[in-house]
Amino acid sequence: MICYDADFPAMMHADADIMLVPGGDWPEIGRVHSEMAGLRAVENGYSLVRQDYVGWSVAFDSHGHTLSTQDTLVDRDLWLVDVPVHGVTTPYRVIGDAVAWLCLAGTVVLIGLRVFRRPARASGTPAIDDVTKGR
Repeated sequence: MICYDADFPAMMHADADIMLVPGGDWPEIGRVHSEMAGLRAVENGYSLVRQDYVGWSVAFDSHGHTLSTQDTLVDRDLWLVDVPVHGVTTPYRVIGDAVAWLCLAGTVVLIGLRVFRRPARASGTPAIDDVTKGR
């Protein structure tokens, strides 16, 4: 993965232990993209290092904890960081977006039932409108 690719969950869905994401963002947006990349580390259970050429470099463990940061606009020294070399298996890594798709399907089914299902009336029982209008 490179740079902006880390913003898309489907692209970052990988069975890996460590993910390296080089970037070259402009200073105003680099920190946002680096923080978003941390979410991908949690979802997929891997350590993630996003090194940015002109911005905010950050390293996360598989639980989303920030291990190290470096602002490359200010600090041009060598950046060293130790990250865990073994990832963890997460539910998202195993089933992906299946839960989200099931929720969407369930919502559509419930809306369909509400829209297309008419309340049943017993024969001979007047409707509420008939009673309130004196019919």
